[in-house]
Amino acid sequence: MGVKHSAPTHLNLLDLPHDVLLLDLPHDVLLLLCNYLPLQDLPNLSRSCTHLNLLVGQHLDHLTSVKMISSWARFLSTNTGLLTQMESLVDHVRKKEDLMGRKDMYRLLHIRPDKMEEVRRVSCAEERVTFIGRDSPDKVEVRDELCRKVVRVDRVRWLQVEYKWSEVQLGRYRVSVRIRVEDNFTWPHTEHQPTVWTVGFPVEEGEEDIVVGVDKEWWRHLRKGKKPGGRLLVEKEGLGKWVRVVLPEVNVKRVGVVQVKVRDTVCNWWKGGLSFDFLELRRVG
Repeated sequence: MGVKHSAPTHLNLLDLPHDVLLLDLPHDVLLLLCNYLPLQDLPNLSRSCTHLNLLVGQHLDHLTSVKMISSWARFLSTNTGLLTQMESLVDHVRKKEDLMGRKDMYRLLHIRPDKMEEVRRVSCAEERVTFIGRDSPDKVEVRDELCRKVVRVDRVRWLQVEYKWSEVQLGRYRVSVRIRVEDNFTWPHTEHQPTVWTVGFPVEEGEEDIVVGVDKEWWRHLRKGKKPGGRLLVEKEGLGKWVRVVLPEVNVKRVGVVQVKVRDTVCNWWKGGLSFDFLELRRVG
């Protein structure tokens, strides 16, 4: 811990002798090679020998920088009550000294708080979030794994979820909806009955709101734990069955309101088996 990371910024493998062994490489070069490994491969590398175990420790210490942890502390200051299961495991971290070993480092690197420039979350169970379900009220329940209320949609004909973030400053943003497909999931649509996801924002002349429709096949993929593809990005989390459905990026060029809508009003058959946790507005640039 605390060892200076002085690895070069570029490595040309063609410059190395053909018969060189991994542990014969300079320490700085080995540290640079760690940057090319996926995060999930680092534990395997650390188990290979004592030398590489120490090397991975130095690499992790460098990646979990003071700047990253400061970003994490800022995120926690406004979103503590709406953490994912993975985020909750490092809820105690406010400064570098709070890290309790490599597990905390891996968890933070999986979360990447340095990418959380500005995050505004709102619980779907709050009254300020509009939920419209024809013929059946939506049920608010406490999920034990989250220790908070979520909205579970069990049996509705029409569904609409809507929320507005006010005074959104200039920048590029992504809106996401955290959902979970339950065991009793039923979405009896035909090919031409889409679920429509919309992001409204202060548009300039020639611009339009972001509107994405997904069909029954998209929901089938989601239920099977597969990534459906298309314009909506589905981010799986490391723990549990919750996923984040991320809508396309919007560029806010003047201060105003950003609105998210999820509407399923074309198919009039009974549908359900879907839980909603929170809505998120994240600045990405």
